Amino acid sequence: MKIRRWFTVSLVIILVFIVNGCGKSSNTSGHSAHNGGDTVPQPIEVHLQVNPIEAKAGETVKFEAKVTHQGDNVDDAKEVMFEFWKDGEAEDKHQKVTVDSSGDGVYVLEQAFEEAGTYHVISHVTAKDQHSMPSTEFTVK
Repeated sequence: MKIRRWFTVSLVIILVFIVNGCGKSSNTSGHSAHNGGDTVPQPIEVHLQVNPIEAKAGETVKFEAKVTHQGDNVDDAKEVMFEFWKDGEAEDKHQKVTVDSSGDGVYVLEQAFEEAGTYHVISHVTAKDQHSMPSTEFTVK
């Protein structure tokens, strides 16, 4: 009986220390997200559009990534790259094209596709010390 009581008391003490480990702290260099610190960066937002979503073979497809941060346009992204490939292609067959800002937070690439099929596109955006990779599919007929 004494052993069981000692075990229970020890377990409670250990749990108290664990729970308090991420509790209030005067040290603001760690766990700022837990204690309401202002050091958590606001995420960049990337809206990827493909137009047309269904293209004819040889027709130009327009890829557009609209990049914002806290509601403001981002024209100084470190890198914006469109990666696209036909469904089923090996990764070494993916095409990657880096683009510059067209203004107003918009990054554009126009590309024609000759082969019919389902394609995938990812816009790799690095800005404000963050990386975002929205993706979508489009079809060439």
